[in-house]
Amino acid sequence: MGAMATVVVPWFADCYRDGADWRALAWWIHDHLPYSQLQFFPKLAAFNIGWHEQPRRRIDSFIAPKGCLTRPGMTNHNGSHAEFYPGFPGCEHGKRCAD
Repeated sequence: MGAMATVVVPWFADCYRDGADWRALAWWIHDHLPYSQLQFFPKLAAFNIGWHEQPRRRIDSFIAPKGCLTRPGMTNHNGSHAEFYPGFPGCEHGKRCAD
């Protein structure tokens, strides 16, 4: 079983309009939230976020650079990506927001 929702984060939509890279939000979600798949779109940096019992942990985009940002097995998949989202809201140190 799984679910999917389309989301626009107003704060980030403004940042994106002003030149922020969509990958900043993608990496923040990757580091902080349990998800199965993310798909980013050019309009307002909207994204689909999917959850599943057996998560894929894959991020794709229709915004340049288009294609797959990460998936299990890619060298960039594990570890912190905090350098890509400075100034973003945090969670309690050492925990994911969903913990």
